[in-house]
Amino acid sequence: MRKVVQGKITFAQLLNDTGELLEISRGEAIYQPGELSDAVYLVEEGRIKLAYLDESGKKLTLAILDRGEIFGEMCLVGEERRRHQASAIEDAVVRRVPRKEFTRTMNAEPFYLQLLLEHFARRVREFEEALEDFAFKDIQARLSRQLLKLSDEYGVKTKDGILISFQLTHKELADMIGSARENTTLALNRFAREGILDKSRYRIIIKNEEGLRAKCNAQN
Repeated sequence: MRKVVQGKITFAQLLNDTGELLEISRGEAIYQPGELSDAVYLVEEGRIKLAYLDESGKKLTLAILDRGEIFGEMCLVGEERRRHQASAIEDAVVRRVPRKEFTRTMNAEPFYLQLLLEHFARRVREFEEALEDFAFKDIQARLSRQLLKLSDEYGVKTKDGILISFQLTHKELADMIGSARENTTLALNRFAREGILDKSRYRIIIKNEEGLRAKCNAQN
């Protein structure tokens, strides 16, 4: 059994000798709604997007996951078929761990279960924050909050401002805030005119974080 230093163990350490590795190309789906829910996945390299799809094909991004994060964990609490889509937003490597194997690993040590509970709590908190935005914030406020989040998590300081360090289309950004691409582009154009950001097809540089924060707090 692994020796554990409490507070230091990670899913990557726990799962490093389990399951199988899968190479996923940018834009490729790992699983789709309706597929059998029988495994947990760990991001080894790249970034993964989780999204809901409705019957018309409209998409709502739930989360962007980085190296070391798990997904597909609802199979552990009774999900029989996938309810959302998981896909790569850049070339990625993921580890697929069958449900029984993952459960056996978690049951090996009580602290491992605590790690899993903390993961579920964090994911629920993220979804609640997103739901609050969709219910009470307009497009500009939702977009501002999402850009600040991306800046905090993926921002790289440059001489021009903070660059979001991966390719991001207007459609992908629209999916993150539950908006149409056209409306998201209009809001981005407004932010650009106001000097809050610079943008191109795949690149966004935030020039005025305080301006974005003001948009987050503006009344509808």
